[in-house]
Amino acid sequence: MGYDMKYGLLGRKLGHSFSKKIHNLIDGYDYDLYEKELDQIEQFVNGDITGFNITIPYKIEVMKYIDEMTNRAKKIGCINTVIKKNGKVIGDNTDYFGFEYMLDSLEIGDIKSALILGDGATSMTVGAVLDDRGITYTKLSRKTEPYYSRYLDYKDVELLINATPVGMYPNNGERLIDISEFNNLKGVIDVIYNPMCTRLLFDAKEKNIKCCNGLTMLVAQAAEAYNVFCGNKVEDRKMERIIEKLSVEGNIVLIGMPSTGKSTIGRIISENTDKHLVDFDEEIVRKTGKSIERIFLEDGEAYFRKLESEMCREFGKMNNLVIATGGGVVTQMENYEHLKQNGKIYLLKRNLEELELEGRPLLKDFDSVLKLWEDRKDRYQSFSDKEVENIMIMEASKKIIDDFYGYDYTKCENRI
Repeated sequence: MGYDMKYGLLGRKLGHSFSKKIHNLIDGYDYDLYEKELDQIEQFVNGDITGFNITIPYKIEVMKYIDEMTNRAKKIGCINTVIKKNGKVIGDNTDYFGFEYMLDSLEIGDIKSALILGDGATSMTVGAVLDDRGITYTKLSRKTEPYYSRYLDYKDVELLINATPVGMYPNNGERLIDISEFNNLKGVIDVIYNPMCTRLLFDAKEKNIKCCNGLTMLVAQAAEAYNVFCGNKVEDRKMERIIEKLSVEGNIVLIGMPSTGKSTIGRIISENTDKHLVDFDEEIVRKTGKSIERIFLEDGEAYFRKLESEMCREFGKMNNLVIATGGGVVTQMENYEHLKQNGKIYLLKRNLEELELEGRPLLKDFDSVLKLWEDRKDRYQSFSDKEVENIMIMEASKKIIDDFYGYDYTKCENRI
């Protein structure tokens, strides 16, 4: 690969794209993000770019400016990759490989029927893979029959794929259909990867259905695009390492009783990783100009909980944070999905007799501590992915970091 060769991703809004990072992890080559408007596409394609990937909304538009298509792109009817060779602009489709790799990784066995949400370029790729596997499928659309409103006509399918951007950042929490009556599902796939867990995937997990987001597809298609660009195959093991690396770009979320060390441990974790600390109590004080005690006194607990939920909605959408929540964040069930969509939630626990009461509006004496714990303990446990005893601050911080990253991160990085 020559140093004068330029590669990248073409799209309209790419601020939250993982593509540059993925391609850097693959080989560290010159791969950039190119945000363009519709009237700039032709000039971009005919410019000095050597090869590029395409994301929404330009997968169909770029086809106007290519000279020929690979066989797999012809079969699918759309492209997501362009390479310039021998004076020609060639369109290819690496999403086929990406979706196939993701479907295999879900390990749901043989299936006979599927429902695809969407009728755009991604759904064309999904349909091509399903066709080649002999899987019967139906596509639902907002433009043509059958419409999304008829989704219950297909409630007996074994596989559901969301191939639309509904539920993608910044419109987190949205979904097209309710799968509560889909009792034959073996798998649910959402091609969205930001957030990591969409509303549709939450629904699937509640029904104990195997499911996955689009991160695996994104990495696999990028690896195949690298193969198209420079002729080098990326091994499966390397793809899996990249997927793991990107998965830890999510949030570490700390919950627990007041005075269990959430703010202190959050700060230590932030200082020993690349994650930015967001302390909900500090954010609320900054936003209102009032202390927590004063908010409780003048505005009441309900108002404080409202502010707390706003924090969950705002910061839960983001990535690469350490979030130190308030002790009562679990009192509002809506907060769970906001915090969980991009995060792993850790419940910090301390001996109740050691909790400090000063500056804690709801803690007046030990009896009030016991009552608060009894009132909230089930919620704390239902919110949390893992419980960590905070006996020694540094030890608890290290346990969380090592658990989140899946190895002794602090030892490897000579930290803590």
